[in-house]
Amino acid sequence: MADDALFGPSFLRQLEALDAALLRLRGSAGEGLRGRAGTGQSEFKGHRPYARGDDLRRLDWNAYGRLGRLFLREFEPEQSEALTLLVDTSKSMAAGQPPKHILARRAAAAFGFLALKRGGAAGLAGEASVQGVSRFSRLLDQLTALDFAAGAGIGERARALASRRAPRNLIVVTDALEPAESFQPLAALSEKRCRVTLVQVLAPDELDPPQAGPCELFGLEESATLDLDIDASTLAAYRAEMARHFEMLETLALRHGWSFAVTDSAADLRELLLGKLLPAGALP
Repeated sequence: MADDALFGPSFLRQLEALDAALLRLRGSAGEGLRGRAGTGQSEFKGHRPYARGDDLRRLDWNAYGRLGRLFLREFEPEQSEALTLLVDTSKSMAAGQPPKHILARRAAAAFGFLALKRGGAAGLAGEASVQGVSRFSRLLDQLTALDFAAGAGIGERARALASRRAPRNLIVVTDALEPAESFQPLAALSEKRCRVTLVQVLAPDELDPPQAGPCELFGLEESATLDLDIDASTLAAYRAEMARHFEMLETLALRHGWSFAVTDSAADLRELLLGKLLPAGALP
């Protein structure tokens, strides 16, 4: 079952509000998911009985008038309507206050929810996709079950994806604190016509480190502790290295046509999606 602390009723209400806000901003309540390369109306597939939580806009009122029962019109999703969600499960995602993996999983859930609301499909990389809002809980179960002690970074998992048939739409949520070569598998996926959205989630003190003074650093990946006396030159070197890393990611995103956004783990999900990702063309 999905973790109520992570995906509780208030979070689900937030997703519904996000969906409504997105429809208002786009001025459209049309059917079907419209990706950046959408080709229009999806092909009609058939009917299925209505289930609680389904999109009421898909109800077939003619069928209700004839049969006295609620049925939902289903459409065959285009390939571009399926979202594959790749969430970084490296140990560093447990860092931060709040931990980075919380916002990472919630952002992935929001992408999946919006895709399902528009008739698309969504699933974690390596897991079966789901379709229909009534099956959204299955996606939440997949996200809840992610193991952030496994130490599997983005590079390793993207390489596994690149070795198979490439997904059409890939959402990557990560702290992106890996060497540049770790992102080459994402570049390889782009060459296979995979549209990549890269969301970098960092802890507030990673974006804005504390002032100079003694501190104790604990390496989540190495399980080692380091006592440091941080001075102004150390902070300057850290900020310069982070700036170089951001520049590298932005260059990769521009070169390969990725949508790219940076946020901190304490950020508001609505601002991330509507303020950063929607303008980047990353939302379904």
